[in-house]
Amino acid sequence: MNTPLVIGALIVSLLLLWWLLSVIKASLKTAFLVVAVVFALQVFTGIGPQQIFNQVGQWMGVSFNRFTTWLQTWGNKEKFDPDGKKQSLVLIIELATIFINGD
Repeated sequence: MNTPLVIGALIVSLLLLWWLLSVIKASLKTAFLVVAVVFALQVFTGIGPQQIFNQVGQWMGVSFNRFTTWLQTWGNKEKFDPDGKKQSLVLIIELATIFINGD
């Protein structure tokens, strides 16, 4: 076995493991901090988590309903329909609209 290759692979593996643990640690800290803030707001002011996340969504300009709808339909776009009759009809309609509109 090639010793430098094994040593290099071991070093890279350890660095990747250290990076992964750092990411997990930061993610857990952030998650616990968010939970603490939401819990404190709910206990002391009566503001619920849904109200908080709705406000965050308004600030971001994103409706969570639109986002979840997008996630549900994301994988269904531009898929080929194997039915030849439907594909032929779609092509004929597209060609007719191009011909009529003069594009």
